[in-house]
Amino acid sequence: MAYDTSKVCGKLLCPAEWDWDQNCVKDSIHNRMSECIISENSWPLFLYKNYKVNHENLEEGLSKSKLLVQAFKAIFTSPSSAKEAKGDEQAKVKTCVASVINMKKVTPRTITYVVCQVHFTLSNISSWCTVNGDFDYEGFWNNTVDFFEDVPSPVMKHRIDRLLEWWTWKIFGINHCEDLTPDVVSQMSINTLAGQRKVLEDAAFDLD
Repeated sequence: MAYDTSKVCGKLLCPAEWDWDQNCVKDSIHNRMSECIISENSWPLFLYKNYKVNHENLEEGLSKSKLLVQAFKAIFTSPSSAKEAKGDEQAKVKTCVASVINMKKVTPRTITYVVCQVHFTLSNISSWCTVNGDFDYEGFWNNTVDFFEDVPSPVMKHRIDRLLEWWTWKIFGINHCEDLTPDVVSQMSINTLAGQRKVLEDAAFDLD
């Protein structure tokens, strides 16, 4: 697969299992040697938080990179919102793709879409193609979706749910409106007070 020869893009596209800082790795990738095949079966470094990999736990920091968050904002909540806000401040825009399609939460497939777009942008190919050299974007899409959706246990499902909550917070801020079920609302003070008033009114009526 042809890659941008710049050091930055090369490092960000480097598979997590290799050390880009080693010249032999750079040379092997550049010369497309068989020992360093770039394919859809590796997680590229740009997916990781701070672009660092824990080889003993490859899930740690995966899909939490600043670049990925900024790309998501640029696509779904406008380019201006991708600029880093101070603290927990969320950039506000009047209209954006997310509002047009009524997106309120980040989903596995919206993340996957952004992952593929970032990968394509970092490469040096000029037009979209499903297969580029040894890299199959369709396979990469499926692998990324499976990371989120094909989880082997409830414990891992919980971790993915927490990751998606983190993503929603990073993109949209904290908003739990969809979690306000009728049962939850019925126990809040306004409804509780209304219930108490009714009890008192009924009691007063019985005394008359």
